[in-house]
Amino acid sequence: MAAILVVTAASSSRQKGQSVQGSPSTATAACPDTVPWTGKYRNHSFGFIIEIPKPLKGFWNSAVCVAGPDGCTCMGDHGRIVPLSNPPYEPERHIEIYAGHASDLDKPTVGAEVASRLRQIHERNPNHRVYVLKRSHIMLSGLRGERVLVRYFDEKLKRWWKEDFIELVRKGSIEYSLYLRTGEHLYQHDKIIFEKIISSFVLTSGEYTKMNSTGLR
Repeated sequence: MAAILVVTAASSSRQKGQSVQGSPSTATAACPDTVPWTGKYRNHSFGFIIEIPKPLKGFWNSAVCVAGPDGCTCMGDHGRIVPLSNPPYEPERHIEIYAGHASDLDKPTVGAEVASRLRQIHERNPNHRVYVLKRSHIMLSGLRGERVLVRYFDEKLKRWWKEDFIELVRKGSIEYSLYLRTGEHLYQHDKIIFEKIISSFVLTSGEYTKMNSTGLR
């Protein structure tokens, strides 16, 4: 994956050459992995836009950037994590928007990505059943995908959890995952926030996927 050079300047909140656009929640420019993001977020690597609802903040969910005399070098920008609790944030309760090269490089499909996500949930909870409460097809920004709602008991945290996620595959190689993880008792509240982010999701042109004048290629 190509590195991204981010040029920073203390006098401006805009980050020239950065792989995202939006509003850093600090007046001083910095490496994007250290700056909370608010409002509209655009991913230039994998080509999508979301709106982070106020007063929530989105945080870098990719490899750590390296600061140098010419700016920051980042290996890629895959999306944002949006904590749903007040600081100090609960790491288990969040929304994540992730994009990357699909794990099945031969013939990636939405079904394969859903199966991979379910395996991850089972691996985290080997001694308890994972209940798939709902599984449905969805159309999002012109892509056909699947949305799945899962319920399970987390032995470590001693709580019932729900995970609500959407999997999309673009151009046969790019995976988009929109993902909510929260306590069962908070699901109805947090689902409202998740739906707002889902409704704001729009595909655009990106480094790894381009659009022509007629739409998606």
